[in-house]
Amino acid sequence: MLSLLIWIAILWACFGIGAAALRRLRAQPETSAEEIPFAIALGLGLLSYLILALGLLGVIEVWAFVAVIGLFILLGWHHVARLGREAIAGLRRARWSWSVFPVLLFLAAAATFTLIGALAPSGDIDYDGLVYHLTIPKIYLHDGRIHPIPWLSHSNFPFTLEMLYLLGLTLRDQSLAKLFHFGCGWLVICAVFAFARRAWGARAGWLGAAILAAVPLVAWEMMVAYNELAFALYAFLAIFALTRWAEGRGSAQGNGWLWVAAIMCGLALGTKMLAGVVLVFVALAVLARARDQSREGVAIPLLGFLALSALVACPWYLKSYLWTGNPVYPFLYEVFGGKYWTASRAALYTAAQKEFGMGGGPLAFLSLPWNLTMNPHRFFDLPSQLRPISILIWVFGPALLALVPTLLVSRRVGTPGRLALWFAFAYTAIWFAMSQNGRYLIPILPGLCACAGLAASRLLARRGLLSAGAVLVLLLGLLSALYADFSLAASAWRVVTGAESQSSYLQSTSVAYRTLDAINRATPPDAHIIVFGDEPRLFYLDRSFLLGNHAEIFTKADLATPDALLAAFQRLGATHLLIGVSVLQGMTEKKAALETDLAGLEAEGRIRPLGMYGTLSLWELVGGKKPSQP
Repeated sequence: MLSLLIWIAILWACFGIGAAALRRLRAQPETSAEEIPFAIALGLGLLSYLILALGLLGVIEVWAFVAVIGLFILLGWHHVARLGREAIAGLRRARWSWSVFPVLLFLAAAATFTLIGALAPSGDIDYDGLVYHLTIPKIYLHDGRIHPIPWLSHSNFPFTLEMLYLLGLTLRDQSLAKLFHFGCGWLVICAVFAFARRAWGARAGWLGAAILAAVPLVAWEMMVAYNELAFALYAFLAIFALTRWAEGRGSAQGNGWLWVAAIMCGLALGTKMLAGVVLVFVALAVLARARDQSREGVAIPLLGFLALSALVACPWYLKSYLWTGNPVYPFLYEVFGGKYWTASRAALYTAAQKEFGMGGGPLAFLSLPWNLTMNPHRFFDLPSQLRPISILIWVFGPALLALVPTLLVSRRVGTPGRLALWFAFAYTAIWFAMSQNGRYLIPILPGLCACAGLAASRLLARRGLLSAGAVLVLLLGLLSALYADFSLAASAWRVVTGAESQSSYLQSTSVAYRTLDAINRATPPDAHIIVFGDEPRLFYLDRSFLLGNHAEIFTKADLATPDALLAAFQRLGATHLLIGVSVLQGMTEKKAALETDLAGLEAEGRIRPLGMYGTLSLWELVGGKKPSQP
């Protein structure tokens, strides 16, 4: 639980500096529920960029990170102290309605289950976390600096959240790191509450927050080290800030919210490249909302908005350009090119992204709400715990499908509702054309859930079948969500409470851990391993390593002969190889240059097998050089 206490202290410090920034921007939230997500999100973004700067300078040290957090507390001390006082005063002033208690109980239960999952060590359901979200920060921590990693293209993605993972790994371990993604999930739930309450009343706020927390995909993301919830947080706060700007356009308060929207768009772009859609949407909305002003009145706020967004986002894209020659590496290879990448790899990557979904065309687009709810396996590789019950659980939850369409026949939703719904439509259209991976749709869920809260609130206000139907839909959504949350977190409570060791827990729940733990024990501490094959989940490999076939790190000359490949291994300081079953099969059939050269080295006795570990075969280089610094 020490990780939980450290995380709370960091969030509190981020609130202080973020609240101070809001004051300087002249963007004044009206309630604590509104201020908390904006302030903490700003603080976390600033903290991430400072960690990036320290990492590039080679200062990945506990003392440096603690000093930054201490500086945040010092600069935002007034707001840090104020938050505690206001929280106590708010609880005393609150007028609770009995109708709210079921929602509060659900939120408390959901928070408990997702917290247990977040504090548990990452298992096999945390696939991308074990591939790069946690693994790359672990490499940075091991090497003491942030540096190019040419053998994994994903290391050049925008890494705003991964800098917080680096902070967590440095100060504690992965339990602290994962709490930052968990926190992004609950911050966006708080933002949905504040957004809907401000627009449509407290009941819509509570119901909207509960409906978002009841989306099983969101709950699962809170338990793993991905980055979609951080993306959703910054994207939704950009929309929220846009509504505040629209309300007070032309005033100092209104202009302040425009700059907050710009910063949130920049931080979203610093989290995921898909946030370009968010930036374009908000920019067009700014242009549309200012159309009644003179041309000069439109140009200044729009250009300022775009400039500030670009300034906040640019460190990641500049870094990628300097290290690879492509600011959006590895995407748009046909335009920018990029080191260690090829047209064939780009085509394969695009094809893999296109495998999700149920086809293109107008009919498929119109069928998305039903298909995303009832056929989620076509849009996302479900966590194994959910596969047996996927028909009952629905990754996107039943409430959205049942409630949002009722807004078509109800009263107007106002500017907040229109912005949320138009953003969902525009973003989904781009997503539909690019890659129908269900995870990438998470940024539209906060706005849709806020609107679903409005729909449920209006239906509950009526009598008869409509009210009863709304109650039934909410019960189905909330109870099925708790079932999903429990299914995901049930195995983790013993390790979180200390009743079971992390090693024992992972041995029983993670194939990747069992394999890599055995390899750790079979190799010396100074081993340097090159991995070939289809198993990139290497977070638990406590040896220096690199992936040999996830980028073009070997030239044609390196693959010309077995001796040339061996020389390349020695140049990289390799002492061992981990070869997956697909590559082993290729060695037998001599499918390609790499497999042919490996087979030649085996025949010559230059590499020898040491054993099979799961789907990976461990080999030793005979007479190989000692590993160099990676």
